[in-house]
Amino acid sequence: MDFEKEWQEKQEQKDLQQARNFWDFRAEEFNEIGKRHDENDLLIKMLIDKGAIFEGAKVLDIGCGAGRYSKLFLKMGCQVTGIDISPNMIDFSKENAMTYDQDHFCFKVMTWEEADLQKEGWEKAFDLVFASMSPAINGPQALRKMIAASRNFCFMSSHLYKKDQIGEYLKKQLNLKNKKDNYRQNLYYAFNLLWEMGYFPEFTHQDYTRQKIWNLDKAFNYYRQILDGQEEEAHLKELLQNKSVNGVIEDINESKSGWLFWSVLDVKGL
Repeated sequence: MDFEKEWQEKQEQKDLQQARNFWDFRAEEFNEIGKRHDENDLLIKMLIDKGAIFEGAKVLDIGCGAGRYSKLFLKMGCQVTGIDISPNMIDFSKENAMTYDQDHFCFKVMTWEEADLQKEGWEKAFDLVFASMSPAINGPQALRKMIAASRNFCFMSSHLYKKDQIGEYLKKQLNLKNKKDNYRQNLYYAFNLLWEMGYFPEFTHQDYTRQKIWNLDKAFNYYRQILDGQEEEAHLKELLQNKSVNGVIEDINESKSGWLFWSVLDVKGL
């Protein structure tokens, strides 16, 4: 099987403006999640154990969001470059990093597709190229660019499985219950392509459960975009109102996340 060709053929084309609007809308939510994150995070412990992050390490955080991991890298003494498609996310990243030396971080509104490694001086510039839950790593070109920017380690993660009670209710009511999500696709192709290229990627997974409490308007705006206009807005709002109590919706998210970690130096023939 030609994994590179097949991944390229299945790569979803993104509307960058739509994606920017979506992540701008969720920036405040992700900023609040980041405030509950600390150095005891299992992923941070794994990266430390692997020698991927250390004082003075240079880290590129692709799809850095509100700086959830960037600030932990900074706390460890790393030098961090973070990019994200969302201006609102980048504003939060900058705000959350202000307690650290400003010479140690740089955050830019930039898509990974648009990043010119040579122009930015990013070729083989980073000890760790990091992409946690980033939709940017969605094809072979994005993966190869990660490798080109790294002088040692790379990490990417994605959902393998994701389920929320409100989402399942809406899909059932809107006859979308058979709609499949491609959460596994990127990690599947990335692992196999890396293997074919001669690298030795390590794969693991983690289970998460998270309670989400949001007001009716935010829930409506979120699911309107997730369902991509597949139902009239009035019907969608009515369904959400049925699940709300005093304008508030409580939801439980269950997910399994896959982690892919590899060294660009550990390759057959080197």
